[in-house]
Amino acid sequence: MPPADWERAKSLARERAVGLTEMSSDDLLHKVVEKLLGEDRGWRRGMSALVTLATAMDGVAFNERKKVKNAPIDSRRQTTTLDEAAEDDEPHLDYAVELNTPEDYAAAQELFDALEELVAGDQELEDLLTVRMEGLSGPKAAAALGLDQKQFDALRKKLERKLASLQQKGQ
Repeated sequence: MPPADWERAKSLARERAVGLTEMSSDDLLHKVVEKLLGEDRGWRRGMSALVTLATAMDGVAFNERKKVKNAPIDSRRQTTTLDEAAEDDEPHLDYAVELNTPEDYAAAQELFDALEELVAGDQELEDLLTVRMEGLSGPKAAAALGLDQKQFDALRKKLERKLASLQQKGQ
């Protein structure tokens, strides 16, 4: 492969490695070349080297992103290790660091309490808020509440007015 094509391949690898947390662009290119030479990936007859490398890099990058997304531990979170070795030579423990502070939890609890107080006594609004917290909206939420679309819109607007008043109070 001519040096100019190799530089283009490196450029393609940099482009496809954006967002990969576990490998650099050089790692991506090396892995693809290794797979092609090991015949783990096919090379179509008559296909240029750059097109083959680009296609293979797309596939490997996709698989790496999927592997990180489906991993049991979120690699994008900060991790820490214990600095001191255990006396019985046990391995160090790795654990994810919680990024939410106690203040974040307190603020969320205050907001939740304010929402509960806002809709207290109005069963329809309580039900609507519960349905919305479950992730339902639109026709699905209306069906879950047993309302037609017009009744649901009226109830939703009533909740929006109450939320606007809460926002005006500064909470």
